[in-house]
Amino acid sequence: MLDLIISTLTQGFIYALLSFGVYITYKILDIADLTVDGSLGTGGAVCVMMMLAGYSNGMSLAAAFVIGMGT
Repeated sequence: MLDLIISTLTQGFIYALLSFGVYITYKILDIADLTVDGSLGTGGAVCVMMMLAGYSNGMSLAAAFVIGMGT
């Protein structure tokens, strides 16, 4: 039960950070720019897939950062 609560809170904090990014870009630019959603999701997917393929954590994070910036 405690594992479920911790997992739920962790996901909630991650989604909160994502929503802050969308909110800030919307308020500053005054348009609905959803680049933040795409770049974070793409970077996360790249990082996870590289880790599953056996690459080191540092290399996976660096590749995710570069791919996320390019999105």
